[in-house]
Amino acid sequence: MNTDILIRLGAFAGVLVLMASWEVLASRRRLATSKLRRWTANLTVVALNTMVVRLVFGTGAVGTAVFATGHGGGLLNRVSWPLWFEVILAVVVLDFILYLQHVMFHAVPA
Repeated sequence: MNTDILIRLGAFAGVLVLMASWEVLASRRRLATSKLRRWTANLTVVALNTMVVRLVFGTGAVGTAVFATGHGGGLLNRVSWPLWFEVILAVVVLDFILYLQHVMFHAVPA
């Protein structure tokens, strides 16, 4: 299994156990529905959301890449550098963009 998936799943499971424990130990109000029903509904929404996001964004990214390649789009399609250099450049630029996104999330209050 991919390490990224294991890390995300582990983080999700850890937070889930922490929140469930907190709810059991320090409940702030009486529940209108059973915990089993509420947790089942919430986890179902999480599972559906995960599947839809992975399908839509994965398909959308691949579709956009195929469209751009077919129409000569993309910055690296406009140059004729060695493939190894283009791959390294693409990885560095995409990683830098993710870093900028990370910095922006810390800079802009929620």
